[in-house]
Amino acid sequence: MSSLPIILILTALAGAGGGALLFFRLQRRLDYSLQKKRIIAILNPTQYEKSEQQEKDSLTIPAALGLAMAPPPGKELSRIITLLSQAGLRAEKHIGYYYFSKYNLIILSLLYAIHLWSTGAIQPQMILVIGVPFIFLPEYTLKFLAIRRLQKITLALPDFIDLCNISMSAGLSWLVSVKRVVEELGDIHPEICREFEFVFDQIQTGMNRTEAFTQLGQRNSTDEMQYLVNVLIQNERMGSSILNSLSDFSKRVYNMREQQMEEKAGKLSAKMALVILPFFLAPYVMILVGEQMVNLVRMLNS
Repeated sequence: MSSLPIILILTALAGAGGGALLFFRLQRRLDYSLQKKRIIAILNPTQYEKSEQQEKDSLTIPAALGLAMAPPPGKELSRIITLLSQAGLRAEKHIGYYYFSKYNLIILSLLYAIHLWSTGAIQPQMILVIGVPFIFLPEYTLKFLAIRRLQKITLALPDFIDLCNISMSAGLSWLVSVKRVVEELGDIHPEICREFEFVFDQIQTGMNRTEAFTQLGQRNSTDEMQYLVNVLIQNERMGSSILNSLSDFSKRVYNMREQQMEEKAGKLSAKMALVILPFFLAPYVMILVGEQMVNLVRMLNS
């Protein structure tokens, strides 16, 4: 009961400090947003109304609070944005949701640790120890989602390129083929379709193709995607036939897959030996040792 006032004081101080920090961050962000809207309204009133409506539809209270708690632009924020992009989360609200979840997990874990300390279940120094894993948990979860998504994109890449080659062989251009394949494979391979749909939208809005392909490689750091980006950029600069380039790329990807499978099959025997050997060795050792033990007991009895 004596520790209850201390807990209340600590909770009140933490709440006041967090509330003040959020207030000033939200106030600064609101001022910046208003200045940006005034400039957009002067330049293009129609675009101002559209962007304002999109902001109302996309940003929620948790997302706004998370954006307020996000660090200033720098290496830390750029790294998190890259991870979110690799995980397929590219909207501004996803940044807010990430930091909102991260800091709420930390606060809840610390409050739970304080509760355990008040009941005498843990020592005071364990309060910070309990909160440490929740600092890194959101980032590792994001890395796991990004790796799993990249694996799905890598597995679907040969099928996507093959269908693009078939479409181009029928007379369609590269961009039209991409759009057609995205529509056909959207339900089967949504991850890779969203990536190329994003590239298609970037090119349609006026971005240079080379820059769009470069950003595609930055969002997907796998070897196959990097090789595809290099093929597309080289084709864009040299002006060669993209159909032949993609056909060669598809063959090379299949050869790489075959080599990887052969390499895994070669390593499988050694891995299986480590698992199977103890089951074969243990009975053999038991038989040898058991026989010697029986002989030793007989000698002692005689």
